[in-house]
Amino acid sequence: MPQHDVFELLDLSPYFNQDGISSDEDRTDGDFAGTGRTYPAEDLPSSNSIMKCDDVLFSFPDKRNGARNIVSLEGQRIQVPGLPYESLHLLGVSGGTSLEDTVRFLFSDGVSEVAFLGLSSWRRGHDLKYGERVAIQCTGFHLPARHVYTDKLDLIYGIWMQTVPVRSCKPLVTIELPYNPGMHIFSMTLRRRATSNCGVGV
Repeated sequence: MPQHDVFELLDLSPYFNQDGISSDEDRTDGDFAGTGRTYPAEDLPSSNSIMKCDDVLFSFPDKRNGARNIVSLEGQRIQVPGLPYESLHLLGVSGGTSLEDTVRFLFSDGVSEVAFLGLSSWRRGHDLKYGERVAIQCTGFHLPARHVYTDKLDLIYGIWMQTVPVRSCKPLVTIELPYNPGMHIFSMTLRRRATSNCGVGV
């Protein structure tokens, strides 16, 4: 896992279970939302590169044909270094309508906490429902047929950044995702907590 000062960029490759990106040369590769639609690789960062949204660093997945590059949420338990963190940042979307659920943070002493997770649809109008930031904006989407199009001009396709606070100062060891396959995550980064931000008994 790459370390960049205050950030822990998580390696999600063992958990990727979906190919949702296709190149212009082969739009039959992958299926993001169950309808053959995929993200255009040409609109996205380079494979396995480090990208930035606001001040947060992310590791973008492999977008080559045939590569799995998205976590469709099916109750995965993501193992993380056992350190105190103040927030989880993720690049994610919902495939159809906007969806909400919870994630569970498990700490080294066996205690856990539950946090709300909301992800807006990958195509949006003017606002993101859960206060996300636009991390990547795309020109449209791919279909297996030989054209790119956005079906309505007032819709924008992209990938959003969501932030989930971690309340406890205890060392975090596992992030447990919900079973909600309509929610999709491309990348996850933890922000380390400064020890000065921890109160007694937290």
